[in-house]
Amino acid sequence: MTTLQGLTPLSRSRWLLIGWLVWSRLGVSQTLPPTFGLATVASGLNTPTVVVSAPDGRLFITEQNGLIRVVKNGSLLSPPFAQLTVDASGERGLIGLALDPDFPTNSHVYVYYTVPANGPTPPHNRISRLTAAGDAVLVGSEVVVLDLDPLSGATNHNGGSMVFGPDRKLYVGVGDNAFGGNAQNLDTYLGKVLRINPDGSAPADNPFPAGSAARRRVWAYGVRNPYTLTVQPRTGRLFVNDVGQEAWEEINDATMGGLNFGWPNAEGMANNPAYTNPVYAYAHGGGDGVGCAITGGAFYSPALAVYPAAYVGRYFYQDFCNNWINTLDLSGATATRAAFATGLNGYGVGLTLGTDGYLYYLSWGTGTLLRLTYTGDVACRTNQAGDWQTAGLWSCGQVPVSGVRAVVGHAVAIGAGPARQTARLQLEAGGTLSFATGGQLRLGF
Repeated sequence: MTTLQGLTPLSRSRWLLIGWLVWSRLGVSQTLPPTFGLATVASGLNTPTVVVSAPDGRLFITEQNGLIRVVKNGSLLSPPFAQLTVDASGERGLIGLALDPDFPTNSHVYVYYTVPANGPTPPHNRISRLTAAGDAVLVGSEVVVLDLDPLSGATNHNGGSMVFGPDRKLYVGVGDNAFGGNAQNLDTYLGKVLRINPDGSAPADNPFPAGSAARRRVWAYGVRNPYTLTVQPRTGRLFVNDVGQEAWEEINDATMGGLNFGWPNAEGMANNPAYTNPVYAYAHGGGDGVGCAITGGAFYSPALAVYPAAYVGRYFYQDFCNNWINTLDLSGATATRAAFATGLNGYGVGLTLGTDGYLYYLSWGTGTLLRLTYTGDVACRTNQAGDWQTAGLWSCGQVPVSGVRAVVGHAVAIGAGPARQTARLQLEAGGTLSFATGGQLRLGF
């Protein structure tokens, strides 16, 4: 993430402080859709960078200084999960985390961080694998997966985002280290999206299977600072949020390997057929829908939704400078933007979806983890008779859960086993419930 190109870390910090004071004095107020709100889940974080949701509901948070923190059952645990030794100057540090697809059984946690200089060895970014032992790292478990190129004196454009795809490969966004020419050079990791096996090796079916070690791991190139990678549930499409320079922020579709997104020769929409245009790009400037750094993105496609059905499937994304969250509808041939929230203080990063169906993000400026809440009445209505546990029975496309009101206008059967859950129940004309032996319905969650 580069918001202030060319400024030293000290001058950048002063700029951010000035920006924060101006924001506070102007009294900018938060605006969200009706019955949406924000709840502080954890505070006291030190320059948080990434938040990732585990299948068991825990939230793993990285801090730029090398700490990994865990939020469990709504509380920030102490002591931290792990402490890594990092170079945290500028935009370096601990800036990426991903959980193995088999995390519930192997407890593997992948991290992306900047290794400090050591004698003649210059600083460089590293991908390592840690093993969790409950809520703490297993001591001595770090395995180096891949060391990236030596870094120059520039401390910005590090990227750092990592996600596992449905192919169980690890995709990694690597910044160009503030030198655009790196992005077009296939023999360096810089300015690329990488695709690697969990052990760091190059998959045989990568788009450039021969040549240098870097070339064999490249999945996509021509990116400046890919700060966020996101996989769309169900479709498996890979989206890259690339922080721009002077004019445009990009959301790129990197599902197909070998694409060139044009940096530094093109930014935003280009006319050169050699480059792949973004799915969506927004301009720099002041106000909602424009900004200077795209720092988070998540699809609202939970197993069980707690927001209205209109948001299901939408891509939520945020801008660091103008403190807003927008949504994209990607169901058609052209991405359609919609406003969502503005005036969100503290410079947001790391937007992610929790297993509880809520969106979370980090406030870099205030050191807090926030949850996007919803207190409205989300109704799932029956559209036919059948079993309560059948997703197709419901108008919302899923079985009602906590926070969702069930409206029953047909004959619905509740089988034996765990209690079926819903916030409230309303019976309309023709609506009946029948229970098998041992069948239960639990209200008020």
